Amino acid sequence: MLRRYCRAAATLVAVPVLFVACSDDEPSDENFVTQLCEASSELRTDLEAAIQAASTQTDSGKAVGLLVEPLEKFVKAFKDSDPPDDLDEWHDEASDRLQATVDAFKREQSLSALVGFSDSPIPDPPAEAKQRLRDAAEDVDACDGVAFLKPD
Repeated sequence: MLRRYCRAAATLVAVPVLFVACSDDEPSDENFVTQLCEASSELRTDLEAAIQAASTQTDSGKAVGLLVEPLEKFVKAFKDSDPPDDLDEWHDEASDRLQATVDAFKREQSLSALVGFSDSPIPDPPAEAKQRLRDAAEDVDACDGVAFLKPD
């Protein structure tokens, strides 16, 4: 009886390990741009709703607060995204820059702190990687109509 219980427990532990080992969620250009495009689309949707709500505010502090939430959510999604190995350093630096921009916006309570967010909030990766990511995005449905990288 104990042996059967141990075999069952071992199976329960081994199966998730196999799923993780066989997962295709390896860091890749396609997976990364999918994550970026989904986060960018969600940011756009969330900001549209926040801007609508903020437009009825007479208190600028409350209006800024409504805009901060989707920005912080985007920064978290960007930080949590999984770049290809050659973009790890850029990703860490870009995450820090995005966080600093949102922090400045909260501190200054001024739209001028969000310079650069209008065309794309994501700082440019190295040129060759940028083109590679754009090429990968052509095959990702989530990227249709999404500007996840700044224009050249």
